[in-house]
Amino acid sequence: MRSPLVIAVDCSTTAAKAIIVDAKGDLVGTGAQALETRTPAPHWFEQEAPDWWTATDEAVRQALSEIDDRGAVAAICVTHQRETFVCLDVDEKPIRPAILWMDGRADAETRRYGTQRVELLSGKPADITPGLYKLLWLRDHEPDTMARCHRIADVHTYLTHAMTGQWVSSSASVDPLALIDQATGDYSGELLELAGLNRGQFPDLVPTGTSLGPLRPEIAESWGLNGDVVVVAGTGDGQAAGLGLGVTDPGVAYLVLGTAVVIGAEMTSYLPSRAYRSMISAMPGQTTAETFSSSGTYLPTWFRTEFGDPDLGGAPDPRLERDAAALPVGSEGLLTLPYWNGAQTPHWDSQASGITIGWRGCHTKAHMYRSLLEGIAFELRMQLDGLEEARGERVEVLRAMGGGARSVLWTQILADVFGRPLEVCASGEVSALGAAAVALTAIGEFTSIPEAAAAVARTDAVIEPRTDAAGRYAELRALYQRIFTETRDMLHTLHDLGQHHETRGDQR
Repeated sequence: MRSPLVIAVDCSTTAAKAIIVDAKGDLVGTGAQALETRTPAPHWFEQEAPDWWTATDEAVRQALSEIDDRGAVAAICVTHQRETFVCLDVDEKPIRPAILWMDGRADAETRRYGTQRVELLSGKPADITPGLYKLLWLRDHEPDTMARCHRIADVHTYLTHAMTGQWVSSSASVDPLALIDQATGDYSGELLELAGLNRGQFPDLVPTGTSLGPLRPEIAESWGLNGDVVVVAGTGDGQAAGLGLGVTDPGVAYLVLGTAVVIGAEMTSYLPSRAYRSMISAMPGQTTAETFSSSGTYLPTWFRTEFGDPDLGGAPDPRLERDAAALPVGSEGLLTLPYWNGAQTPHWDSQASGITIGWRGCHTKAHMYRSLLEGIAFELRMQLDGLEEARGERVEVLRAMGGGARSVLWTQILADVFGRPLEVCASGEVSALGAAAVALTAIGEFTSIPEAAAAVARTDAVIEPRTDAAGRYAELRALYQRIFTETRDMLHTLHDLGQHHETRGDQR
């Protein structure tokens, strides 16, 4: 009897990636196709939704070209960038470009509508990230768009509809839009009414791991697959990353070192707190608690692009890493507050901005670079402390993935700042592996998602904290945590002045 294979798609912010995994959790095929993001105005980020499908189709074809027996493929599961959505007309065509999770246009809506009641229902502290506030922005600024809007689709819904023809999605995939009541797991009539929407505009909800039906015959044929390949309801890329790292119980947390940085851990029930955002878990009956900061690898990439080797175009620079690694803990007196894109957990302050203090004539590019990495690490430790305090349970193990996990310097800084070992997976397919675990469970290869997650998880290295460095970083953390408190009012004034001058510029 042939061993089954599953396809897992990760349609992220930058690319659609596809992997093929066997019943043991081993990778046997891969493919990827880049996605283009446009910025038509400051702080706006958009994509063309049809590109999600075009890129997914190409990535799957690439992955399939690497296997011999396409008839062994039994299922496909999708994970995806969260909060991103597209408005579709009655013919199921996009009315406008999709608005991405990192889009910042809804700052005013966040402050106006992000009440305690909205936060309690949705489980998400008021921030520009959830889709709800961008839907409110569309209601107020593009009424014609919303008048024509027949359906609203997140990335998972859009792709699985393309595959099956069904408007059904996982609750874990739709939840980041912030329209689901965390207490019931179903759409909140109160939140829908706030946005001027109705549940008929959204997909029906099912648990992660549910079969959504077979692939459309024309797609199965074009991919060279059997007609009985099932599409399995997936989950968002954060929850999927946790599965790909084997994070399925409360004592372990995942650390996503991507464009944004996320710490995530499982909880057995919904516990409201501003110390994290609550997401419906990929595992039934559980909640995924996540801290969030939008300045992850974005920040060192920005620095390398603006001040690094121009020939590298922002890519990792071995010389810069080496020079920064040679510096002592604390970057010889430089301390950075990494709020280049506002502050998220635990401040949830879109008016915050970045600060670097302690400049002297001895400082170099390497000092600034290291200070950025240390600042993000301090922020993450503050978030981890808040998460642990709010839920009353310590995280014993941290497992890291994402582009930042490939930096030996940064992972060592993180281990030192966290004061505990950091298990690192340098693979770029961790979220897709999580989706593969869901698919393998759905076809009966494993009895539960945690069992499948343990089978697919891989650890490339374990970084131990250095005692002396951990002690020095503890001293610096105390100072770091004072910076925002003591400069917040000034940063708000500076933000408002900038907004005033941007408006005047537009009028001219």
